[in-house]
Amino acid sequence: MYIVAIYNLPDHKDDLAEALAAALGATVYEARSRLRAPGKGPLVAASCRDREAAEKIEEKLSSGGIDASVLDLDEIETESDQFIVKKFRLDDEALEVESAEGQVLAVDYKSIDLLLHGTSIAGKTERETLKQRKFSPGRAVLSGGLVMSRTKKSTREIKTEEREAFFNLYAGTLPTLVFRETVLVYDSPGFALKPTRVANFAYLISELRQRHPDAVYDERLLRRAEQAALLGPLLSPEDFLQVATSLLAKILRL
Repeated sequence: MYIVAIYNLPDHKDDLAEALAAALGATVYEARSRLRAPGKGPLVAASCRDREAAEKIEEKLSSGGIDASVLDLDEIETESDQFIVKKFRLDDEALEVESAEGQVLAVDYKSIDLLLHGTSIAGKTERETLKQRKFSPGRAVLSGGLVMSRTKKSTREIKTEEREAFFNLYAGTLPTLVFRETVLVYDSPGFALKPTRVANFAYLISELRQRHPDAVYDERLLRRAEQAALLGPLLSPEDFLQVATSLLAKILRL
């Protein structure tokens, strides 16, 4: 899958509706509906199976005066491409991190260029079988009153969501460092431990932002509505969050 995204959108985005519609082969109404997403982008405009088709759309968008970019397959990060942080240490000049496998990295605070704060959402559907006994006049008569009821079975779907806060740290050519609220061990020496995981996680982000205020901080992925606005109607946040994070990181680091 190749993603075509638009960005650097003007305040009056409706002015781009005709150009966007022409590039996508859509109606002006559909294009205008996509442009109603808040902010200047990036917004996913199209997804294609091959790069050639994605590049053609990108060229049409650029010709229409719209900044566009193609997100390649190898730019969509997976967990195997990332450094999942288990432990951390906030030293004076650098952040030291360790993975669950014991890998260690040191990150100079001055090299941090982006902190991307978000929430991962995992949907889960379970089926529950319900049994209910009901009085059965027919069975009561046939059995001479020995069997008075029958069992009726029914099933229902129970949908739940699991949410977890995370932030991705980008620093030069280092792999993306991923900090997950429920994975981190908050026992770093000198770390001002808070009473809850949520508070510890928020404090860690605050500390990193203070140690390098020039790093870009973005929290557009904190809420599902904003994730959905970025990804568009065809890509769900539950299944394509990595597309959203990879795209946002690419555009913000241009």
